[in-house]
Amino acid sequence: MRKIKELWAKNKVLICLLLILLICFIAILTVCFTFFLGGSKTTYGDRLEDIEKYPITESFQNDYVNALESDALIKDVTFKTSGGRVIYIRIAYENDTTLVEAESKAAQSLEKFSEDLLSYYDIDFTLVCDSSENSEGFTIMGAKNVSGSGVVWNNNTKVESEEQ
Repeated sequence: MRKIKELWAKNKVLICLLLILLICFIAILTVCFTFFLGGSKTTYGDRLEDIEKYPITESFQNDYVNALESDALIKDVTFKTSGGRVIYIRIAYENDTTLVEAESKAAQSLEKFSEDLLSYYDIDFTLVCDSSENSEGFTIMGAKNVSGSGVVWNNNTKVESEEQ
């Protein structure tokens, strides 16, 4: 006991700093373990817990694709879901299709979705048209958010620089 008292008398500051360092190290380890190892077991967390209430069936996908492909302006449609609450739709148009026609066809295709699906899933469109003799073609992306009322299109028009 006498040696401990002598050690304490000679090294009070060092022992206090060592205790503070030890407490901080334990606190850091606790935070790291709870942050990196704790929590949800699924990749997407708890945001997909109610996805069973809003299923995207194979028959719905096939009906949607077939309805769009029956249009004369549309060559090909790809419909896929990944990441849980996002639906990706890629529509390839015939060469002479205008951008306005393509955007309106894609926006009208949202009528095939029920209100429940539109209020749960985000929808991303990619519209593609190859260039031809009569048109330059286009590739444009649009998205409909669950809280949005319509499709928002990006503006990817080429800007030609003017020579001075």
